[in-house]
Amino acid sequence: MEYLQRCFFKATNWNEDNIFNNITATSRALLDFQTPNGAKLDVSSRASDYSASSLTLSNYGSINGSIAYMYTSVPLRNATGTRDVSLQDAIAGFRIIEPYHHISERNKSPKNDKASMLYGRMYFPGSVLEAMLIKKLSRQTQLLIKCVNNPNLKRNGTMIMYLQRNTPRFSQEYIYSTNEALFGFRCLYNFGNNRPASPPLIPKFDNSVVSMGAEFWYAAMTMSPGLSTAFRYSTRSTSTGKPLTMTLSCNPILGHISSTYNVKTSVASTVCSKYDFNWYSYASNLSIGFELYNFSKPSPKSNRRRSDPSIHHDSLAPPFQSTANLNERLILANSSYRPPEGRSILNPMPPQNAGELTTSDLSRLRSEQEIQNQTVMTAFQSLVSESNFSSVIKASTSLSDRMLKLLWVGRYKEFLVSTGVKININPMSNTPEFSKFGITFSYAS
Repeated sequence: MEYLQRCFFKATNWNEDNIFNNITATSRALLDFQTPNGAKLDVSSRASDYSASSLTLSNYGSINGSIAYMYTSVPLRNATGTRDVSLQDAIAGFRIIEPYHHISERNKSPKNDKASMLYGRMYFPGSVLEAMLIKKLSRQTQLLIKCVNNPNLKRNGTMIMYLQRNTPRFSQEYIYSTNEALFGFRCLYNFGNNRPASPPLIPKFDNSVVSMGAEFWYAAMTMSPGLSTAFRYSTRSTSTGKPLTMTLSCNPILGHISSTYNVKTSVASTVCSKYDFNWYSYASNLSIGFELYNFSKPSPKSNRRRSDPSIHHDSLAPPFQSTANLNERLILANSSYRPPEGRSILNPMPPQNAGELTTSDLSRLRSEQEIQNQTVMTAFQSLVSESNFSSVIKASTSLSDRMLKLLWVGRYKEFLVSTGVKININPMSNTPEFSKFGITFSYAS
């Protein structure tokens, strides 16, 4: 259902990366991923482009599960089943930040500006219910309501409402929760040009985005305040096209500061590091994680699978219009750019007679360099989104927590299979022990 929710955001041109809560989404996906616990089966089916249902069964101590239903007012034609979905879309991973992406022509519809999504889930055994409503009020504004009904909670449940405004330059969120009468406000502002431009003769990192945000909370019943700020820098190299993201978050009330560094080292690998520090207790922690994809053999199914644009990357890089094979594009994406025969490389240093250059010459040089830079970045991004991967392995460790998490996700016929383990060091005996181990089979049609 989380995948279908992302498809809904994509269909309605809602940029998730421009929300304050997702400012550290990449590091959470690489370090804080969940490992299966016990055996679990997840079966989903879409009756039409507007509705879907899901059944989940798990066995950990006792048999339990849930039934979920979803309805949208716009067709989710970009959603696929587990047989055709790419691992890049099915698994949370590195996210390339692009707040100034262009809206595709096929999604420019007045119906999308007033779209809505309804979701409900019932857990058994027991009487726990959860529901969610997403209602677009305009192209840049939406209302999000989440409800939980649980007898174990105070007043048998809680409800959270979000009023969100999302523009390429900034985003705002007004939040209210019935739990403790909590009021919240979040904001995020993006610095940089909405139309990246390069100087005519000086190469640099293009498409760089600096984002700063903050959130403020106040619980009326307990009169407790809350405050945190965050900073994010995202860029892509013009020589290799590889993206990287750095974040810095701070909670001055609790005295906690956290910094992350995420880089996509190649088409199939990503590395992440995180450092936490508390200036009140002087406690610190270093976390490291990575993900590594495994290429699968090309097949007609994979070609058909990648004919549909990725829900994460099609707005960042249009389909690569080239007859180059995969090996040539790998060389292009993982090495310095070399122009085809018959074309010269633009010299970044001005010639001795640079003063004799006319305005038309400078414009031509500027256009050639922008095309060269965009070609490298587009080639790398297209290769990431169009590659056919058969499996992925994730790993993360923490020095202070003394734990190790491993997760493997791959295909078995028409199923997505994920299995993982979490190992902790027993503080008493100082020996490793398994705290989590499980396997999950997922099928969607």
